[in-house]
Amino acid sequence: MHPTAKRVTRDELYALVWQKPMSRLAEEFGISGNGLAKICDRMAVPYPPRGYWAKKEAGKPVVTFKLPPRKDGIPEATDIYPTTPKPVPLPEAKQSAVAAAAIVEGVTVPEGIDHLHPRVKAWLVEHRKVQRERELEHRRNRREIFWGSPLLPDLTDRDLYRFRVTSAIFTAIEKAGGRIEHPPITGKVTFMVTGQKVDCSIVEKMTKSLKPREQTRTWTAYPDHHQSGLESSGYIRVAVTTWMRGKQPQWIETDHRKIQDMLPEIVGGLMAVGPIFAEEERQHAERERQRREEEVRRYEVQQRRELDQKRWSQFRAYAANWEERRTLLAFLTEVETRLASEGPATIADSPLSDWLAWAREHADALDPFARGATGMFDAISKVSRY
Repeated sequence: MHPTAKRVTRDELYALVWQKPMSRLAEEFGISGNGLAKICDRMAVPYPPRGYWAKKEAGKPVVTFKLPPRKDGIPEATDIYPTTPKPVPLPEAKQSAVAAAAIVEGVTVPEGIDHLHPRVKAWLVEHRKVQRERELEHRRNRREIFWGSPLLPDLTDRDLYRFRVTSAIFTAIEKAGGRIEHPPITGKVTFMVTGQKVDCSIVEKMTKSLKPREQTRTWTAYPDHHQSGLESSGYIRVAVTTWMRGKQPQWIETDHRKIQDMLPEIVGGLMAVGPIFAEEERQHAERERQRREEEVRRYEVQQRRELDQKRWSQFRAYAANWEERRTLLAFLTEVETRLASEGPATIADSPLSDWLAWAREHADALDPFARGATGMFDAISKVSRY
C-alpha cells in the first residue's frame, strides 16, 4: 500500500527535534535518523548536536539553536513519507526455487558446440550468415571507396563460452517449466515464468581497462555490444533486469565458483521471480483499485460540498430577500401615508393606486414564505450543482 505522508512545517519540525532525540522522532515518522537529519538540512532547521540529550539528562548546560529566517528556495513545509518496508519473501517463490533447483541438478554446461540448445545454435547460424554477407560485400566493393559494415571476426573463446553457458541455462529453464521468449545474440533474453515475463542478461562481467581501445575489443566478435573502454573480466554474470522491489537477483562467476556450480541456484532464482512478479502485479492492481476508489470518494465529497454550498447560498439569499421585503413594506407604508395627505394623482397615465400595487407586487415576490417554511426548504432541496 502507498505509505501515508505526514506534512510538517519548518516551525513544527523545529519544535519536534528539540523535544525528543532524533532517533525516536524518526521512528514516529517511519524513517531513519539520518533521513530525518537530511530533511532538517534541506529545510534549514537546526537540530541538537551529538551528546545534547545526554548532557541535558545529566543536568549539564546545553545550547539550543534558534530557527533562522526562511530564505528563498527553502520550503515552508514538507511531506515526510515513511520508508517502504522490505518485501516479505513469498512461500510460493521459495517453493518454486527449491523445486526448480532439484529438477535441473543433472543439467551441465556443454563442453563443445555440437549439442547446444536450438536457440543458441541459431546464433551460430546467424553469425556465419552475417560474416559471409559482409565478406561478399567487401569483395564487390574492394576497388571502390567502401563505407559499409566492417568484416565480422570469428567467434572468440569468450563468445563460445557465453553461448555454452546460455545453452545450459536455456535447457534448465525449460526443464523447470519455463519458456524462452526472446533470446537475441546480445544475451539480453526474456523468459516466461509462471505466466510472467522475466528479462534477464547472460553476459560478460565487464571491467575497466587501461589498454588502448583497439586491444579492449579483441576478446569478442561483437565489441559494439559492450560499452567502449571496458573489457571482459573473464567471468559471466547472470542477472534479472526487470525492475522489482528489493535487490535485483544476480549471479557472478569467480575463480572458485563457475556457472556450472551455480546452475541450480540460478534457475531456482529465476523461477522464483515469476511468483514474485505475479504478487507485485496483484498488489499493483489492488493499489490502482484503491486509488480509483479514493478518487471517486474525493469526487463525491467535492460534489456534496459544492451542492451544500449552493443550497446554503440560496438559504442566505432567502434571508436577504426577507429582510429586504420588510424594508420595502415599511417604505410602502410611509409612501401610502404621505400620498393620503397629498391627495389623488395620475402618473404616466396611471393612478397612484396602480403604482402602489406595482411596488407591492414586486415586494411580495421577495417573500421566501410565500409557500410556507416547508415550501422554502422544498425549493432549496431542488437546487443542483449546475
